[in-house]
Amino acid sequence: MLTLADFVRLNSRRNPDVTAVVDDEGRLTHGQLSTRAWALAQGLIRLGVLPGDRVAVLSQNSIFAVETYLGVLAAGAVYVPFNWRWAPPELAYAIDLTSPSVLLVEGEFRQLVRETLDLPAHRPTVVDQHDGYDSLLGDPVDPQIALRPEDPAVILFTGGTTGFSKGVVLPHRAILFNAINEMMDLSFGGPGQVGLSIVPLYHSASLLCVFGPHYMSGGTSVVVRKFTEEGFAEVVEREHVTSTFIIPNMIRRLLASGTLSGTRVRTLRQLHTGGGVLRMPDKLAVKAALPDVQLFFRYGLTEAGPMVSRLKDVDILDPELDGSIGQEYTFAEVQLRDLEGMEVGPGELGEIFVRGPGVMLGYYNQADATNDVLADGWLRTGDLAVRDERGYLYFRDRAKDMIKSGGENVYAAEIEQLLYAHPAVMECAVLGVPSLEWDEEVRAVVALREGATLDAVTLESYLRESLAGYKIPKVFLFVDPGWMPINPSGKIVKKRLRDKAGW
Repeated sequence: MLTLADFVRLNSRRNPDVTAVVDDEGRLTHGQLSTRAWALAQGLIRLGVLPGDRVAVLSQNSIFAVETYLGVLAAGAVYVPFNWRWAPPELAYAIDLTSPSVLLVEGEFRQLVRETLDLPAHRPTVVDQHDGYDSLLGDPVDPQIALRPEDPAVILFTGGTTGFSKGVVLPHRAILFNAINEMMDLSFGGPGQVGLSIVPLYHSASLLCVFGPHYMSGGTSVVVRKFTEEGFAEVVEREHVTSTFIIPNMIRRLLASGTLSGTRVRTLRQLHTGGGVLRMPDKLAVKAALPDVQLFFRYGLTEAGPMVSRLKDVDILDPELDGSIGQEYTFAEVQLRDLEGMEVGPGELGEIFVRGPGVMLGYYNQADATNDVLADGWLRTGDLAVRDERGYLYFRDRAKDMIKSGGENVYAAEIEQLLYAHPAVMECAVLGVPSLEWDEEVRAVVALREGATLDAVTLESYLRESLAGYKIPKVFLFVDPGWMPINPSGKIVKKRLRDKAGW
């Protein structure tokens, strides 16, 4: 079976003059990118890096991030992208957890590394992009390291809702089959396509779902360091971008600013989204602004490699499927199981279990955490869902995020889905807040669209049309959209939201 390292060789032969990657400062063809990746691989090997060693990278979305990814894999090592937003103690924790032999650092993060290196017990060899990197590079020749599909390829850190993030170890087969799923099921990636990566490349959605299929198919990847509405329009127009993955928050910002209705984004042919809620008002608005663009919604998690299910463009405006996360990808199997581990039937709530070639090997150096979620080839996701008679899945909530109110189970995601379906709601989040009377009471933070008006009484009446009384938030906090705490992926951070609201 081929690995991504093999595609460094194949692309150098098949597509040497096709643009492979573009960032804010330049571009490389596939031939040039392969040469850079091999030169790095040879340098790492000369430095003593062996197959299976970890090599960490601290970089924003850039050509540097892409060439180091491919170069590390070509050397047979394991690629470990660190989150550049981490504080020194968080970075130190990740260094000690993964013990990389080498840390490759983009120039702007040299100060962060200096502040960090006295903290961890493990001290990797640090190579700065602007001081030592070029001298590290060796002969631009394929080292031809033999790799197996089960060999570890990357360690990606989870978002982490409690404590520090865990390092998810994905094998080479996961990278390959995730790209195949994207190309086969959604035609995402292919010759002539130009894919735009805005979500940070240390996330699986960007690294594996956008860059992976576009690179393997000989297409072009454009990597952007920061999302802004104007920046999105500028890069789509300049690079003739055909496809991208952005989260629902970004879609709503683009709609609110009028960007998607402008002429500068007319080269787009596919818009993929996930990692949040996108309901019918937003779907209709996207289709009105971009009638010729296919819109896809997908669900996944890093541990699954990452994609699990997808709602295709042909289904996206079906009112009966509004709120669905779609059906399984070709190379993923989903079971919904009850608390006893038994599979439930259509219409019954169960935890999502998934198996397939994309599933992780485990959490790095965390055997207990791995054993909690992996058994007999199945990954226990901790996510709750319902499946209808046609096989479409409907996400309900994280099992750990369930709110226990008055003896009843309340799922925040169910309420959020309905709130997002209201045409006046721009962003929302539902939280459980400790209560002497109810154990936890349901509260909601709501940001309205520009020019919209809505009060708590009206919103409560709207929700009562679809929800039992105990699920109705007892408090609605109305805020401006910019007040919501958003992480680099564009997701609302509920812990920070709780702190800001004083709950």
